[in-house]
Amino acid sequence: MEDNIVVKKVEGGSIISHPPLFSENGRFIYVGCGADINCFSVSSGKLVASYTADQNFGRIVSLCFHPSNDKLLVAIHLNAVIVFWDLIGTQAAKLSKQQELNLKKYHVVSAKCLSRTYCSYDVDCIIVSYKLPEINNNDINIGIFSLEEGTLLHKFDENLENLPHNWSIGGFEDVPYFAFANKNIIYIYNLLNYKKNKIKLGSDRTVTVVQCHPNSNILAIGDNTGRIVLYYNVMHKNTRSQTVYHWHTLPVNDVIFTSSGNNFYSGGAENVLVKWFCENTETRHYLPRLSANIVHLSVTEDSQYVAVSTQCNSIIIVNSQNRIHSVIQTFTWGVHASNADEFEKVFPAGVAFDSRSRSLVTNGLPGHIQFFSLDQSQLAFNLDIVCQNFTTRTRDQGVFNADVCLLAISDDSSWLATVERRPIDDKYIVDDVLKFWTFNEKLQIYKLNTYTNSVDRISKLCFRPSVDSDGLHMVATLHENMYKLWSPYNLSEDEKNPIKSWQHEYTSKLYHNQPLHAVSFSEDGCILAAAFGPSIVLKVLDDTDDFKTSLTHGFEHIRFLEFGKNASSWMLVAASNTRLLIWNVLSETLLTTIWIQVERLIADPMSEYMAIFTTNNDLFVFTPNSKNIVYKKQNIFGKNDKSTSILWALFAPKSNHQNGQHSSWLDNSTLYMLTNQQELLKFEKTDTLQKMIETFVDDNFTNLTPLGRIISNKEISYTTNNTKKIPEFETLVDEDKSAFEILEEPAHLMLPLETHLERILLACLNT
Repeated sequence: MEDNIVVKKVEGGSIISHPPLFSENGRFIYVGCGADINCFSVSSGKLVASYTADQNFGRIVSLCFHPSNDKLLVAIHLNAVIVFWDLIGTQAAKLSKQQELNLKKYHVVSAKCLSRTYCSYDVDCIIVSYKLPEINNNDINIGIFSLEEGTLLHKFDENLENLPHNWSIGGFEDVPYFAFANKNIIYIYNLLNYKKNKIKLGSDRTVTVVQCHPNSNILAIGDNTGRIVLYYNVMHKNTRSQTVYHWHTLPVNDVIFTSSGNNFYSGGAENVLVKWFCENTETRHYLPRLSANIVHLSVTEDSQYVAVSTQCNSIIIVNSQNRIHSVIQTFTWGVHASNADEFEKVFPAGVAFDSRSRSLVTNGLPGHIQFFSLDQSQLAFNLDIVCQNFTTRTRDQGVFNADVCLLAISDDSSWLATVERRPIDDKYIVDDVLKFWTFNEKLQIYKLNTYTNSVDRISKLCFRPSVDSDGLHMVATLHENMYKLWSPYNLSEDEKNPIKSWQHEYTSKLYHNQPLHAVSFSEDGCILAAAFGPSIVLKVLDDTDDFKTSLTHGFEHIRFLEFGKNASSWMLVAASNTRLLIWNVLSETLLTTIWIQVERLIADPMSEYMAIFTTNNDLFVFTPNSKNIVYKKQNIFGKNDKSTSILWALFAPKSNHQNGQHSSWLDNSTLYMLTNQQELLKFEKTDTLQKMIETFVDDNFTNLTPLGRIISNKEISYTTNNTKKIPEFETLVDEDKSAFEILEEPAHLMLPLETHLERILLACLNT
């Protein structure tokens, strides 16, 4: 059993759980991702630094600068912990201290810092909204706490609804005030004496956004009908006036004033950013066709840039001319405009491995699939599969957009198969669309090759292992308890430039009216196994008979099938909800029965190893021809994490894999997992020396970009020459890798070329 294997996060996690925060000079933007802070370049959208805090603090819910020290970054975590970071320049940061709020039983929803100048207390404060951790409890409390001590100074009597932007502070050049809303009632408090005012909307309107003017006593609210209302002299009921701005059809998700207060931006589910002019209700500028719903807006101090957080887990940087300046995009989330159960699942198409680009492929933007580079740990590109405009919903009814629900890629990545589907509605039913895509070597992209409709709902796609160009089959299992085989054929007789398309070749017969749940090809591609209910039917593909034989044991339906590889190629592994069955295909006998709750079964394409994930998030790695467990890990996400589960998993071959004997099950492939938290994780080997290096770097250098590694290497080398304490570190830094990586950085993050030209030339000679 191997003990030097760890679970490491590759990418994913939300960067839109709270509004992003611009640096003082507007060159960088800070975003919470889980319990960590990521610093991105505004000009390029690339990650330049990451600051890691204790994961037990929970995810970051708000970021702000200390009101008395703009070089101190304040992160407020879910578990009522405030972490202070000393900014070194604008990229690097060092943990200064941490402070717990006096909220033992509560979770923080959001928070904003407040200077002692603008409140009745002689200390810097923080306004915090908080709630009990129960899922069904939506009552939000709000109070003012001491920023340094974490003690409660004042608690407001009213409760709030659990909305992301339903309270705000402002008026700092007039009378500082605090405003929040509960349904159709808006409460306004003077922060100096806590005198209360109230505004009530009509019974058919609900406040969705509250935003205070930064300088004046002007309050902007957005409601569920798409209106934005500006209230002037909000602290004085007798002289209060209002102006209505109305363009949005759907509820307003966020409103943000520029620093001068002359303009404001708004956004919602129309996927359009609207720039308004306070003095003219009819003049507005639009930025349409954004990637998804707008959830947060932030603006720089000089009003030159606005950050637009969209529901697909991206942040779009827009300049003052309403043009896209850069995009911060990590792992794309699937966004669906439908209530059908299958479209509510995250990444419904599953995952596949593209060997050509070494990318993990899954759902991306609506109607797209994304190719995520596993070597570079970043999004490579999105491929439009549906080729239709994404239609936003209307106020009265939803709109059913087609999306990719299945995908598969051949071993050599020369073919891609997809199934797109619209959800079933009572008024109409739309056929599944099956598409075959061929890789265009000249354009280096997949191009549509074959298009066909299927009346039957397709439940699985599986490519036959590559044998030769004419023997490549694909199988599609259907809900009507049968499968179909498709094969490519030549459309033209030109031998030099053959043109191929796909045709339907074979349809299986029903097997005792049993449902079909799983299929698998043998390693040599000669045999197809199909699980009909509790029975496994074997078909020899070169034979005209419907099936050769069947294997049955018990009455539980088989959910997963995988043929063995290499020395186990004559074995077939089947899994039901509670059992794992291993069959000898040659003798048609059952070899082993293991009682285990199987949630997912996957096979390594490069070796005979297989992995089982259970309902309790346990992992077991084994080989079919051995009764010994190769690797076991219980509670992958920890005993206290009951909310995280594994949606999909796959083995991805390593770029430097070698055939033959290997000492570990991770030598030739890496096991990746995609969770319901939309995080991509992997299992990898580590050792004591590697841990020591990572600990040293984490403790001394927060910025781990290529430039940061060069600086750290210089520092370590200097320490080596002078103190002789850690001489081994000088040779452990990968010079060749960092030399090439720094060429990919934005120009403003690079050292002058002449300072590292020698290193680049030496690295070229070594490769």
